[in-house]
Amino acid sequence: MKILIVDDEKMARENCLMVLSRTGIDNLVIRESDSVPGALDAIKEFDPDLLLLDIQLHDKTGFDILQTIAPRYIPTIFITAYNDFALKAFQVSALDYLLKPFDPSDLTAAILKAHKRIQNDRILEQLDVFRNQFKSAESKRIVLNTADMLHIVDVDDITYCLADGAYTHFFFTNRKEILVSKTLAHFENIIDNNHFIRTHQSYLVNMRHVTQFDKRNGGFLILPNGIEIPVSTRKKEEVLAHFKSNYQ
Repeated sequence: MKILIVDDEKMARENCLMVLSRTGIDNLVIRESDSVPGALDAIKEFDPDLLLLDIQLHDKTGFDILQTIAPRYIPTIFITAYNDFALKAFQVSALDYLLKPFDPSDLTAAILKAHKRIQNDRILEQLDVFRNQFKSAESKRIVLNTADMLHIVDVDDITYCLADGAYTHFFFTNRKEILVSKTLAHFENIIDNNHFIRTHQSYLVNMRHVTQFDKRNGGFLILPNGIEIPVSTRKKEEVLAHFKSNYQ
């Protein structure tokens, strides 16, 4: 597991390193950064699995890092001297929020919990790959992991997906909705279906369920039950090309 420690206090980084050295987790690779620009460079180069993130970093904050890399999501444990940002931290899907000076056992527990979650996510992604490799041409299935259940769903039954920060809402032909804590970009790569188009930054649409394309006012797709999906200007030609190649 690759961990990036982001804190402008050297002592704080050293305390994190000490705790990490005692977790018993195999194959830990750790890097450090003391600023927002440095952290952004490290994320791009190092591609960490977990962030140990301070909030106040010189004249910027840890939230600036998460905002810059969005919609990408990296599991994050906040370690900070400020107790005023807990709500905002969990709004950006933080795994944990520890106050300095932290109890080493609390950080150990948070890291072990994060490690277990990351391992489980990798297993689910491998399961997705396995299913995709052996799917039938007629019916592709994917696994959607929620807090309390694994949902195995037919891709053809998905009408559209809606991005919601680090989460994705899935909507189905039976009007069922499933909320998953992964970004829309993650699922766009997994679905990889010619009938799905990213019509807008926030929408991935199963074009098989589209009943109309209203080209007025910028353009929007109409699904059964009158659901309207916006089409961005740069995606309009792709949508028109899809209709032309599949329905003429």
